[in-house]
Amino acid sequence: MRKLILLLICGMTLGVYGEAQSAYDTPPVKKRTSVPPRDTTELPDNSGYNGGVTSDTSGLLQNLPIEVIKDSSGNELINGAKPSMRRDNILADNAGDSTATPLPYTPLYSTDALYRVRVWRVIDARDRANLPYFYNSSIDGENTTRLINVMIDAIKNDSVQAFSPIDDRFTTPITFDQAMAAFGGGTDTSASYDLDGNIVGYQVRHKEISADSIYKYRIKEEWVFNKRDGKTYVRILGIAPLINYTMSTGEVMDNSEHAAFWIYYPDLRTKLVRTLIPNPLNAGGRLSWEQVFENRLFKSTIIKSSLDAANGYTKWPLTASQASQIQNELNNLSKQMWEKPSAAN
Repeated sequence: MRKLILLLICGMTLGVYGEAQSAYDTPPVKKRTSVPPRDTTELPDNSGYNGGVTSDTSGLLQNLPIEVIKDSSGNELINGAKPSMRRDNILADNAGDSTATPLPYTPLYSTDALYRVRVWRVIDARDRANLPYFYNSSIDGENTTRLINVMIDAIKNDSVQAFSPIDDRFTTPITFDQAMAAFGGGTDTSASYDLDGNIVGYQVRHKEISADSIYKYRIKEEWVFNKRDGKTYVRILGIAPLINYTMSTGEVMDNSEHAAFWIYYPDLRTKLVRTLIPNPLNAGGRLSWEQVFENRLFKSTIIKSSLDAANGYTKWPLTASQASQIQNELNNLSKQMWEKPSAAN
């Protein structure tokens, strides 16, 4: 009898355990009216991504998308007036001539060059004489004709080659992005969040640099006295925007002025002749940037020349008096040559 009772108790215990184990293995499924499709799109692995930008992405979460944000004009660094969505004037045509081409230069030959001088000078757009050209304003309210904007647009859209500032002999071509990186604008990376506060991606935005902050340009040119026609010719070889090194505190380093990049001036002439600015000497009139440079309508200061050593100048930039002396020699170049008739024979 005692054995029978024990067998009954064991059977009841095993039955209860079996029901419990069955309930654990197969939990009840809640009824769902519809099942949303699963998103099988793979997110890119951005562990080594830099997207061609200078922003540090080493601390970003893995496998989240990174979106590079540009402004509406696609201009990453140099800011300017936003383009109008409608024709913001009453004229039926545009002022620029998209088919204009610069006049060809008179050929100069080494056998006819009795005198050659290499000159480096700086144009400061803040100078009162330069303000009407380099800080020109238009009734249309756009500053796309600002020289720095013209240069950047020429590199980006007109296949004008930019060169590294490691020298001024145009030896090392650089890309548009490398030219822009020279301004130190860089990028800022910020996280994007969903409604629950989770990071779902990142946005990389380019820092803007004001066009007003680029106000100095270095010019490399050559002066040649041509015995064939007895004239002095001045030809610009290169042009470079000048910038200063800026510390992380935002302070500008003293005596750190340097070229951001170089452009071979003859390559830029077509862009310059097709870019018109208000003519300060003719109300309502216009002139091209090429006219400004070819007609020497700018004021500048010589900082170095191939005449320095002959004058005993060993350091540059030249002092104001030294620069004035070099400029006087250049201005009298034709006169000096005519006073030496034996040199022309």
